[in-house]
This record gives sequence, structure tokens and C-alpha cells, in this order.
Amino acid sequence: MSGATLFSNATIIDGTGADRYAGDVLVSMGKIQKIAPAGTLGTDGEQIDASSLVLSPGFIDMHAHSDLYLLTSPAHLPKITQGVTTELLGQDGISYAPANDEILPQIREKIAGWNGNPQDFDFSWRTVREYLDRLDSLDAHGQRIATNAAYLIPQGTVRALVMGFGQGQASAEQIRQMRQVVAEGMEQGAVGMSSGLTYTPGMYASTAELGELCAEVGAHGGFYDPHHRSYGKGALEAYAEMIELSRGSGCALHLAHATMNFAENKGRAPELLELIDKALDEGVDITLDSYPYLPGSTTLSAVLPSWSSAGSVDETLARLADPGQREKIRYALEVTGSDGCHGVIAEWETLEISSVQNPELENYIGRTIEEIAGSEGQDPFELFCSILIADRLGTGILQRRGTRRKRAGHHGAQVPHRRFGRTAARCQTAPARLGNLSAVPRTL
Repeated sequence: MSGATLFSNATIIDGTGADRYAGDVLVSMGKIQKIAPAGTLGTDGEQIDASSLVLSPGFIDMHAHSDLYLLTSPAHLPKITQGVTTELLGQDGISYAPANDEILPQIREKIAGWNGNPQDFDFSWRTVREYLDRLDSLDAHGQRIATNAAYLIPQGTVRALVMGFGQGQASAEQIRQMRQVVAEGMEQGAVGMSSGLTYTPGMYASTAELGELCAEVGAHGGFYDPHHRSYGKGALEAYAEMIELSRGSGCALHLAHATMNFAENKGRAPELLELIDKALDEGVDITLDSYPYLPGSTTLSAVLPSWSSAGSVDETLARLADPGQREKIRYALEVTGSDGCHGVIAEWETLEISSVQNPELENYIGRTIEEIAGSEGQDPFELFCSILIADRLGTGILQRRGTRRKRAGHHGAQVPHRRFGRTAARCQTAPARLGNLSAVPRTL
């Protein structure tokens, strides 16, 4: 077959769960044309000897933060070179669509620590359909994105559209409006909804509010993909809340970065597995993903108590600059524990700067708050505040939850039949940038 590519003598793992086997695979026009026993196919086109190599379908990354990176770097080498061919975007309850002229600039600032915030980039979309159309379009250089992409409606963004970025309980009318936004997003091509329930404004939603939105997602055949309310203090209760949401709404559930890697949960992973297995036995549709390294990746501002992050970036910066408010923030971070930090105190030796927006702070990248404070003779909390102010909350971090005393207590959730890998192309020094590829191959 002219113009075809033949992979001969490969060890094939086809994604069905069947045993691996030796075979030839003929590909033409971007599609698999034939699969046959090893050494039986020929071609007039390119032939690749895949002896001693494994050939499998492309991997699906179930938790990617490539929402912007795919558009600014469409070749997407961090993922393509690992065999990732599909990414699930819109994670953790906040992303760029659906949006309007008022909230989009604020969203860009709030997640600059994840994705950057390029000022010369065209953010002209507003709806889910328009964002997906942009992903499908050629860029100015005639390039198309290298991977396939699926999109989750970000629940925090939906809440911001209807209620703004402040705290407060949603009224029945506001919930109706949010359900309408979710319905429109699903009809425009989203596959489900995400939440970031330690990130504002999504974390202000009640269980009842989330249940209403999950019901809408389920009615459209989608699934709910939450970063739940805590991975530290109260983690099991937070997992249980998500499972009950799925049970009550009938919406399939995918638990994002499901871990028990805070010291508070040492040895408790079997309890999580028991909770999940019991729900599965009762007919609740649950899957999960995780990552195989100890640091988590987030923004430095994420550890702030939720009351201090309400509203706009400027409002948060004003609280950080106010001596009285600043002391309240210190008390939450160093004494009682912050809901933004999963109910535990901030351990400055575990928070490593991974990206900054302000070039004057670039020498902090790769160093922890404690390390920087020690070298500069500063109090760690005061340094933390000064970085957030200087970087307008745009700082990315690695949170090394498994370091020092915590490492001995780490117990990952081993669920081979339900576990998915994930990566995230977002941090300059994160293992997630070039980290594990997904454990979910497509079926040949």
C-alpha cells in the first residue's frame, strides 16, 4: 500500500486487557488498516522494524492542565513523546470557558500559576463551543494541536459567571442559572464537569448545589471529575461526599488525583479502597486517577484560607497588605490549619517555587519558602506574603507532601482495575511537566 507505514514484528498490547502478542500493524491516512500475525504483512511505503518494542494505542491523560499550553505550543512534545494522544482539559473547577468579558481576565490571573498569563495571546472565545473550535483550528503558523482533547465544564467558572468570585450560598434562581450554563456547555461538546473544592470560588458551593449540577451533567451523559474538599484533614469524609453526590445524582464519578499522601492519613489508604469498593459493589460508577510521584502541583495562593481569597486578585492582595488581615491569615496557616491547605498548617519546607510571572522572582524557582527565607533572613510567612504580592498571586509551587517525616507514611491507593495515570504540563520544574504518561490506552 503506497504511502502506508508498516510496524512489523511488534509486541502488541491492544488496550482490551488481552494478553500481549506479536504482530504487524499497517497504518495509512492516519488510520489502522490491518493487524496481522508477525511477519505476514508487506508495504511499498515505510517499514519500521518494531522487534523488541511494544506497540499500543495512544494513551489518554485523564488530568491535564494543558488548556492554554496546547494552544501556545501545539506540537506538545511533553505529551506526544510519551505516547499521550488524548488529554482531558478543564480540570480542578476553573478554566477559560464558558466565560464573559468580566470574569475571563480574573480567571486568567487566578490560574496564572498553573498556565501563565501571556498578554499577547488571543483569548477571544467565550463559550465552550468557541474554545473547542479554537482547539480544532489551525494556528497562525498553520499548525494543529498534536493531541486530541476533551473538555470538562469547570464548576468554579460556572459559579463565577452567575455569582461572581465571592462567598455566599446560591439561591434557587442562581442554581437554575448554573444548571443552564452547564447544560449549554454539555450540548456544545463538553464531556463532563470538574470541581476544585479547595480553590475559590468553586469551594464555596454546598453539597446540595453540587448535586444539582451533577444531576444536569448526568442527564447529558457526562461524568463528574472533582478535586474534592480535602486531601489532608478529613480526606475520607471528602471522598465520601463525592461518592454520595454520584449516588444521589446518578452522575458517573471520576476522582481526580486520588491519593492519601498527607501525613494525617498515614496508613489509611485501605479505608479509601474499602469505601470505593463498597460503592462499586452497590452500583455507583466510579473511576479515579493518581500520580506516581510525591509532590503535588498547585499555586502558592491556593494554600490561603478561603475567606482571604474571596473576590478578585486585587481584593486578595489588599487583605495580604492589611496588617490585621495578614495576622488572621498567619494564624490559619501556622496554627489552626487552612481550608485552602487541606485543613492542615502550611509547612514552609514543603512549598517549592516552580514558576513565577514576575521576572524579578526567577531566582526563587526550585527553592522552598523555608530555604529562601533562611538565605534572606526573613520570616517564612512574611516572605510568602511578599512573593504573592510581587507576583500578583501568579506563583506556581510543588507541595512536597511526601518529604521528610511524611515519606515513611505514604501509602498509595492501589486499585489496578480502576486506576488511571495523569500528568500536567504546567510547571517549570514539576515532574508532571514531563512526568508519567497515562495508564489508559485506547482500544485498537
